[in-house]
Amino acid sequence: MKYKDLYKYRSVWMGIAILWVFFFHIGIDIEFVPLKFIHNLGYGGCDIFLFASGIGIYYSLNKNDDLGTYFKKRIMRLMPMLWVVMLFWIPYRFYINQMTWQAAIGNMLGIQYFIDWRYDYNWYIPVILLCYVIAPFLKKIIDKRGSVLTKVIVIIILVIMSFAWSDDVMMMTGMTRIAIFFMGMIFGQLGCSDTTIDKKTTLVWIVLIPIGLGITYYANTYMGWNGWSTGLNWLPLLISTPGMCILMSLIAMRIKDNKAGAFLNKMISKAGEHSLEIYFGHVTVVVVFRDYMIKENAKLDTGVNWVYVILISVVLAVLLYLINKVLNMITGGKRG
Repeated sequence: MKYKDLYKYRSVWMGIAILWVFFFHIGIDIEFVPLKFIHNLGYGGCDIFLFASGIGIYYSLNKNDDLGTYFKKRIMRLMPMLWVVMLFWIPYRFYINQMTWQAAIGNMLGIQYFIDWRYDYNWYIPVILLCYVIAPFLKKIIDKRGSVLTKVIVIIILVIMSFAWSDDVMMMTGMTRIAIFFMGMIFGQLGCSDTTIDKKTTLVWIVLIPIGLGITYYANTYMGWNGWSTGLNWLPLLISTPGMCILMSLIAMRIKDNKAGAFLNKMISKAGEHSLEIYFGHVTVVVVFRDYMIKENAKLDTGVNWVYVILISVVLAVLLYLINKVLNMITGGKRG
């Protein structure tokens, strides 16, 4: 089996990832331990996104390394939808006195996280934009100095560099994720070079899944603030994420010839193909409800209200999909 065969199911990875992140952002108390485990580690969906993005970006640059075209596609895919959301989110933040004009501009440019994250919409957008900017440089490292040792050293350097923000957990949360994006680019090279993934390598990656998730869950559950300040609440996901993606592809391959399995793959892939709309929809609605409205009135924190919030998030995601479709029609479908 080739690495590129696994990537045929990248939309399945992203579909599961966005649903996992959505579930994580829902601030509900869960007593059932297995479900609580899945909920508490839902931010791992971000690592899957960045890993998958690294693969996609490597493929894109390998196909056409013209930087003008590359940056235009990345900006036109991401920023218009961000600007639409900002039309609602920025006025709301002004209304609750948690926004400045400088921060409004920073959010419109997608860089506010690096200026003052307290006024930032969400860390993921600025971090993925940073990854897009440095990706051509990272690709040169992979292509020209592509030994395994060099790649491992770069990953270690990226992780160590993130500790420059160890006294600011929110900044460290985003900066540590650059390493998983770089790992995705490494896997992208393996796909482009038509490399075979053997059973032994597959098994090693799959065995690493519970190890990384186990360390992450332990840190998340028992280490308190130290789990965040040391990065142990998410850094172990570096060794789990590739295996999770490989396993998802293997399962998708196994069930694709079954009618129910094919339908499931299709539905999850659809969520993955529209993960950006779902991301913006749920972050805008769920996080506002969880972080602001409930703090003002704890009585709002009910199961019924959470159902309403989820439904509104879905409606907003559909609206963003329709807006994105119109933008694609206007620009001739050349936005990404």
